[in-house]
Amino acid sequence: MTDPTTGPVHPTVDDPVVGALSEPVGGPVGSRARSRQAGGGSSWWTPLRVLLGLTALSFALGLVAQTSCVAAQWRGDGQFARVCGSEIADSYTGTGLVEGAWPWSGEEETLSRHAVLEEPALVGLWTYAAARATQAVSGGPTLEDRYGVPAATLPRDLDIRRERTIFVAANAIGLAVLALLTTLALSRVHRRRPWDAAGFALAPLLVVTGLTAWDLIAVSAVALALLAWSRRRPVLAGALVGVGVAAGVWPVLLLGAFALAGARAARLVEVPRAVAAAVVAWACLNLPALVSGPAQWQRSWAVAADRGPDSGTLWTVLDESIGISHDTVLTTSWALVGVWVAGVVALCLLAPSPPRASQAALLLVAGFVLLRPAFEPHQALWLLPLAALARPRWRDLLVWQSCAVVFAAMHSWWRGGLLDPGGDGPAGFYWIGIGVHVVGTLWLVATVVGDVWWPELDPVGDERPRPDRARRRGQDGCDQVTTMRSKDVVV
Repeated sequence: MTDPTTGPVHPTVDDPVVGALSEPVGGPVGSRARSRQAGGGSSWWTPLRVLLGLTALSFALGLVAQTSCVAAQWRGDGQFARVCGSEIADSYTGTGLVEGAWPWSGEEETLSRHAVLEEPALVGLWTYAAARATQAVSGGPTLEDRYGVPAATLPRDLDIRRERTIFVAANAIGLAVLALLTTLALSRVHRRRPWDAAGFALAPLLVVTGLTAWDLIAVSAVALALLAWSRRRPVLAGALVGVGVAAGVWPVLLLGAFALAGARAARLVEVPRAVAAAVVAWACLNLPALVSGPAQWQRSWAVAADRGPDSGTLWTVLDESIGISHDTVLTTSWALVGVWVAGVVALCLLAPSPPRASQAALLLVAGFVLLRPAFEPHQALWLLPLAALARPRWRDLLVWQSCAVVFAAMHSWWRGGLLDPGGDGPAGFYWIGIGVHVVGTLWLVATVVGDVWWPELDPVGDERPRPDRARRRGQDGCDQVTTMRSKDVVV
């Protein structure tokens, strides 16, 4: 009979929280069931199919949450009270997309009527495709007709209101596909631990913020990059990182995680190839924007680099309580990010065992989230695929995500003016929300730091490379880093 220890790790056996929750339905799965899993049982409900179904359910709940804003077209204070605001809806009528304009158009007529898109290049291409699909489906007035009315009146047009809804639906379909793709990738990173992907599939954070913006584009690219890295395909992993960076700057930190993990697992030679592939992929996706409108293309970078402490961070609290200059915030915050990165490097290099790439990536991205000048609730999605792999324990995932969801609600209420005090003072309740978000993120960081420094605490520790094996691989010229398969690497 097949040894059950070689089959998939079942969450009811592996995770105390899931095991306790399984008691009303019979308790943790038994050895006979695990043996059948290991031997390739015939059940149609494979882990992957269940995980994809759970992801679809989570995304459907997010869509239901958005329906409360459809009637009001995501306008007015009601969207903030119901926590269903969306940057996606605003982008359609807030930029030239409503008139079919190229996102980086330099035409004077377009620039005089609409703001320049401030999103990264891949997000611009995504929204342009969604807008053209929307206009093809809607069959409304011709785009030429819209130039005959003031741009400020367009959002009140009934046809355009209907198009906004179709545009959000088109984006939702695309983002749902990316969410399913992310779950697929995460479930295959650790062959024996497909259920770790449930940390993403069932995430409350995915329900609340998945349709707020386009972060799932970069998130899916990161998940696929981790899968490619685990399969010893550094060029593909790097290219996928480049795709992620074209949708948001933060995935570039994954290259640093590859370097830190590779330095301890005889894979450092693969990092330059990953970096080169990332640069090529990023350049290819940015080329259309750079060539067609270099000034407009630079706008997204300028906005990201110059954003001050306007929301979501401890810098916001300091700015509102004691006052702090914009330049001081930028200089100090990025200096602290540098110190954080140095600390992560030291931790990973001095740890008793080689860290996993997902652990190093989570620690790097968490520093970026906590210390940069501004933070939006949907940006917590950046940590979601990394947390599912780095710390596959529901207790810690729920602690962190509960804090993130509380902050998302309080941030929305703050934007709607619902947390403003009676006088002219600062919004103290919003400060509490920021503190909750910071504490939750630090909790997640602390658990991962503990796993790195004390490898015996790591839930995935039985599959991670050991120092003696890493040294032996270096001497023999063989860089296999897992007992699973010669082409696999634990991340």
